[in-house]
Amino acid sequence: MRLNKPTKFFFWPRFIVLFLLFFTLLFSAFYFYKYSENEISINKIKSEQKAIVAAQKKYISMTLDSIGQDLLLLSDFIEIHHAYSGRNKKLTELAELNTLALSLRKGLYDQLRYLDLQGNEIIRINYNDGVPSIVPKKQLQNKADRYYFKDSLKLHDGDVYISVLDLNIEHGEIEFPHKPMIRLATPVYDKEGRKRGIVILNYLAEHLLDGLKIFNLNDKDHHMLINNNNYFLFYDRRPELEFAFMFPNHEHKKFSDIYPKTYDCINNKDAGQVTLDTGVLTFDSVFSYPKNIDSLKEVHIIKQDTCWHLITFSPYSDQWSLENASVNDLYISLSIILFSFCMAYVIARLQLKKSNDHNEIRKLAHHDSLTGLINRGYFKKLFHWKMQNARRTGTKLALIYIDLDGFKDLNDSFGHSVGDLALKAVSKNLEYAFSINAYVSRIGGDEFAILIYDFEDTKNIISQVEAYLYLSHRPLKLDGEQHMLNTSIGVAFYPEHGSNINDLMHNADEAMYYIKRSGKNGFQIFNA
Repeated sequence: MRLNKPTKFFFWPRFIVLFLLFFTLLFSAFYFYKYSENEISINKIKSEQKAIVAAQKKYISMTLDSIGQDLLLLSDFIEIHHAYSGRNKKLTELAELNTLALSLRKGLYDQLRYLDLQGNEIIRINYNDGVPSIVPKKQLQNKADRYYFKDSLKLHDGDVYISVLDLNIEHGEIEFPHKPMIRLATPVYDKEGRKRGIVILNYLAEHLLDGLKIFNLNDKDHHMLINNNNYFLFYDRRPELEFAFMFPNHEHKKFSDIYPKTYDCINNKDAGQVTLDTGVLTFDSVFSYPKNIDSLKEVHIIKQDTCWHLITFSPYSDQWSLENASVNDLYISLSIILFSFCMAYVIARLQLKKSNDHNEIRKLAHHDSLTGLINRGYFKKLFHWKMQNARRTGTKLALIYIDLDGFKDLNDSFGHSVGDLALKAVSKNLEYAFSINAYVSRIGGDEFAILIYDFEDTKNIISQVEAYLYLSHRPLKLDGEQHMLNTSIGVAFYPEHGSNINDLMHNADEAMYYIKRSGKNGFQIFNA
């Protein structure tokens, strides 16, 4: 089926619309599938990160509660053995041994100490990287000038002091390698209720911070612990930012300075989860001091820091998008284009064939199969429509009846094939002569009818009839030979010669037969 000009106008718009429709539907389904994969992946990340932060929070709380419990246990050793009294050295030595056992069993404390009210160390156990030892009396120091001792002196019975998490300082300088430290203290009272000293526990906070690394599921996630002043206490991806507040000229290395946009998402919020363009940010606050300590007496926590923020950031830059589509995704996209093209082409061709078949059937129903002219039935329908329009608009109609003179002799003498050629030739001449505002019909045998509409002057119709009559005097070249066919023509006008179809057709037929009876080869306008 070739695409000529009319069929091109039918085929190409449908092909383009169908192609765009198929491509849009299929690519939308593919994109939705990929987008759903993204959503599932992001929701999985969100759930994982929430679980991780919750586990980290519980881990920190349990750890701080545990060291708070150990502090009270240590103070119990001192009070039970009256280590605050110098009268019985054996009791002091027993307290030292119990403290040493605690250090050995726990393995978490850099130093366990008992100081008197003047800041003198009475008992000190050094951990020594896993080999705890009792510090000899001669090496004991006075810590009256240290901030944690001064703060601890203000404590009352049942008070527990906890310092900020910072780096240990020895001899006025930050100890290297760095040793993160939390100091806890509580006062010791004798039986008479008099304050006798301070128990101080130096917790090696690297155990706490290293424990946070256990919760890292992959090497892309960022895990952070931020103190109350927005300084990094732990950052697994950028450890150089940790404890910046301890170093001169590093005070600007706050979380709010390094990640200002992210900080805006968590500022003034205790917990939450935010989906950013680059990943999922999950955060929660956790108390920076023991919250739940089991004790026979009421415990009151004196703290320098109120809470920390746990922050995780899980990037998903590798999530699917049109920009980072894989080779397989490109193949799928090309397949969608090809499939859409093929389906659109096939359907458009089928629609074109259906349209052509429908037009052919319609043509067969409305047109003469030999000449291609309008048949009698369709001519009458057109006649009816045009007459209704003429009544509304007050315009004229002209009905022309044509009969071929001598057609029967031609058919009998030279055969039906030549007769058919004659009918086709006459049909072409009629279409040529009456091409404007006219319907040309073969109403049967060698009879033809022409309906002319929307004209102003009947003289123009008579001129057209005369022109055709002149044309009909020329011989027809049929099957290589020339043949003459004369023509008898009858003409009737609406509304002069009839107000309905039957009257006009009868009157035009009467005018045509008048010519036949008068010698043929001419035309006659109906005369009532």
